[in-house]
Amino acid sequence: MNIGAFALQLRYPFTMLTPTLNVTAFQQDFETLRQFGLQADGAVHRVGYSDVDMAARRWLTTRMTDLGLAVRQDAAGNTIGVYAGQEDLPAIGIGSHTDTVPYGGAFDGALGMVAALAVVEALHAANVRLRHPIELINFAAEEATMAGGTTGSQAMTGIFNMATLDKKAWDGKPVREHLTAAGLAPEAMLDAKRAKGELAAFLELHIEQSDRLESVQLPIAIVDGFVGIRRYAVSVYGVANHAGTTPMDRRDDALVKAAPFINTVRELTDEFAIVATIGDFTVYPGAPNVIPERVDLIVETRGLDANVLDQVAEVLQIETAKLGASFEAVVEKPPVQTDAVIQQALHTACKKLGLATLTMPSGAGHDAMNMSRLCPQGIFFVPSKAGISHSKEEYTTPADCLNGAQVYLEAVLALDALLD
Repeated sequence: MNIGAFALQLRYPFTMLTPTLNVTAFQQDFETLRQFGLQADGAVHRVGYSDVDMAARRWLTTRMTDLGLAVRQDAAGNTIGVYAGQEDLPAIGIGSHTDTVPYGGAFDGALGMVAALAVVEALHAANVRLRHPIELINFAAEEATMAGGTTGSQAMTGIFNMATLDKKAWDGKPVREHLTAAGLAPEAMLDAKRAKGELAAFLELHIEQSDRLESVQLPIAIVDGFVGIRRYAVSVYGVANHAGTTPMDRRDDALVKAAPFINTVRELTDEFAIVATIGDFTVYPGAPNVIPERVDLIVETRGLDANVLDQVAEVLQIETAKLGASFEAVVEKPPVQTDAVIQQALHTACKKLGLATLTMPSGAGHDAMNMSRLCPQGIFFVPSKAGISHSKEEYTTPADCLNGAQVYLEAVLALDALLD
């Protein structure tokens, strides 16, 4: 018996049944959700705030209601179902998101949401009320389709930028049009903000979206933090001239100058144990018969240690100065550590289930990262086949899906006992 179940049995010895995951219902719910937006080629097209997304959310609301949850929708479109607890305590939040990238896969977000539903179903079927209430949260528009990602959790945590409403969504329409079409009032987005302390904790299950677990053949990754993200705009300058008449030894070619810098960025990833990417690169004037006079590029660095990212930034500044290039920081998102108590609950759950674990940072942002502004938060991963995500080829085996749901249930029971 795990620590959560043992604590419950001590408090309620006559009503306690051990909550057990309903595997059949879990699998059926996952398949039902997959049908919303399923394409002929196997892709799932369920973009946030779309008609099919809202239909999926209504289906999930019905499932929550059937399990006795009090369900509401906030001003950002987040769906929140409350499963009452035995004591007057803040709720433990669980859940994820059901929207997808355009023509994406069936597992990103959806697995964590259906697994969270299965946790509550197990409690309901066993007639178990934990000390804490459980909040089942389906965040709105987590994917970066609304001129950025994690729209719903940004609104819930009060960091949504209202200027985003007038930016273009994935289809070129203003974000506000998508909200209005979904029956929401765009100007009321920040009414979704919640106070710090309303939740005792938030725990999310997600597919890994990489292949580290698969490469080491382990079933569960416990995330110790979300990497910080820095982006720098760099412009390397030269002199435009005729590509046919200018001798090679008298050229000032911006692209030739930029090439060693690109290699330097790659070398820094080994030296500082981070990841870095140059994925935005433009050559001016961009004609085949003109020597480049300027190269604009964006360097992105990601790491879990802010001090390391600072050191990398210093090196990049020095290297750009050598080239006479400009260097400007344009994005800075700090690293976010996951909560130690939640990590402990996850380790307890995995040990009980006999599942070996890997501890790793998350290289992608998730709703749990934003929730750190409201409460202690944590997230854990199950494997993604070949590390593929945001694709119709996205796949996690049924056994790994079930492992994730089982860990979710056991971790929630452990958290209920560990938290105040």
